[in-house]
Amino acid sequence: MHLQATFDFRLVALSVIIAICASYAALDLVERITVAGSSSRLGWLTSGAIAMGTGIWSMHFTGMLAYHLPVEVYYHIPTVLLSLLLAIVASFIALFVVCRPRIGVLHVIAGTVLIAAGICGMHYTGMDAMRLAAMHHWDQGIVLLSILIALVVALAALGMASLFRTDGRDDGLKAICATLMGFAICSMHYTAMAAVSYTAMTEMPDRTNSMSISAVANTAIVAVTFVVLGSVFLFQRWFPVQEPARSEA
Repeated sequence: MHLQATFDFRLVALSVIIAICASYAALDLVERITVAGSSSRLGWLTSGAIAMGTGIWSMHFTGMLAYHLPVEVYYHIPTVLLSLLLAIVASFIALFVVCRPRIGVLHVIAGTVLIAAGICGMHYTGMDAMRLAAMHHWDQGIVLLSILIALVVALAALGMASLFRTDGRDDGLKAICATLMGFAICSMHYTAMAAVSYTAMTEMPDRTNSMSISAVANTAIVAVTFVVLGSVFLFQRWFPVQEPARSEA
């Protein structure tokens, strides 16, 4: 029997908001990382990747929780954590590429492919974490379309982030770019969700190391994400970036 899926559009809207906030935090971090000294650069890259990756992963997971099936769904926790790690790695690569002193064509190509691979890996690994009494079926054409969208999103993200390598861009432009990036990231996620369908099975899935994600757990995930992203915003406002002093000839 084919299972009819539905979406909770309140959670869909929340996932879009999270993606936009994560994108804004990433753009806000780019200029700071670009001019950071060698002693603090790795720390900013790592903390920025954790904040951005957590935001993107939370958008993805909130979007998955918005996807309702008429059977109980459990999530394999180690696989869920792996999807979070992939999101952080993809974010680290994005920040590392865009914050280099010089960006060449090869950097952009390699960065685009690696970021897209990280985003796709996060999504499909996250979906592989689902444990339910149903068999999944993939529409290969839509899967390929989601990969293509991920490549376009990665390239666009690098392009927009490069606008904020130096200070002087107003917050309005940053908000516009973050909104575009947020919707682009969500477009990949919901395209990939459209690629899967389920048919019911009588066998129960192996639920070892798995748990049902309740509304309370979902709220906690979203709350932690906003705390992380909010901390980035506040820290950047309290400790404005200082460009290294230039020695005069």
